[in-house]
Amino acid sequence: MIKVVGKGRVEIGKNCNIGEDAVVIFKNESLLSIGDYVTIGNGVKIIIENGNVTIGDWSTIHANTLLLSTAGLSIGRHCWFGQNSILDGTGGLSIDDGVRVGMYSQIWTHVAAGEQIEGCKLFSSRSTRIGRDVWLVGSCTVGSGIDIGERAICMNGSNITKSIPAHAVVAGIPARVREGVSFYKNISLSEKFSLMLGWVDEFCNLFNFTHHVVNDHSIIINGESELIIYLYELNFQDREENLSSVAFCIENKKYEKKFTETEEKFIRFLSGNKARFYPIQ
Repeated sequence: MIKVVGKGRVEIGKNCNIGEDAVVIFKNESLLSIGDYVTIGNGVKIIIENGNVTIGDWSTIHANTLLLSTAGLSIGRHCWFGQNSILDGTGGLSIDDGVRVGMYSQIWTHVAAGEQIEGCKLFSSRSTRIGRDVWLVGSCTVGSGIDIGERAICMNGSNITKSIPAHAVVAGIPARVREGVSFYKNISLSEKFSLMLGWVDEFCNLFNFTHHVVNDHSIIINGESELIIYLYELNFQDREENLSSVAFCIENKKYEKKFTETEEKFIRFLSGNKARFYPIQ
């Protein structure tokens, strides 16, 4: 259980792992909402002056990371933050699903230090948004008022002072787009199915489970409970309700959250950098 200082409210989902000395400090009657399967490391400090802080399912915040909120801080699902990072929601910070932030990175939404009475003009707070599947490789700094588009990659040590378009690769101080550089390739559904079949084989060998393929577009895993992995969204949507199995879909990256042991093991096995599945809303 996270240590709570102040009059705010904390909601914690199922199967979370929270470091013994993690703390949330409320300066107001705000809310800290932690989803299911969230990991919060030792020494993590969350200071909420105002606004709410939300952390989505399957996200990990490693040791000694600092979270600040005045205008609100929202973290999506399957996010990962390396140790000693700073996430500043003073001006409002929104982090979408699947974002990875390497250790010692800092995301700021405000600046203020020099005395206004002496004429300092360097003070402001502006919201920042980090798009889906963005990767800050490590030791990156993001300024306030920035929008980073989905699947952008910011190389190690990048200092991001301007907004970045989706799918761009940036590097340097200040960070600049590296034209012609991409770390993604187009991949077909059939190729995704082949990759998944290989990973399922590894997973079943690891846990002594069995699996078989049905009609060349579905995989059934028999573990402590049954998992059914559909290739196509149409088959996933048209499936018959089955209380004893958990359904996944490769095409839309969705799954049924039923809190089974096999389901948890499978998602943990995949979610590093193989595939991330998101629960049906």
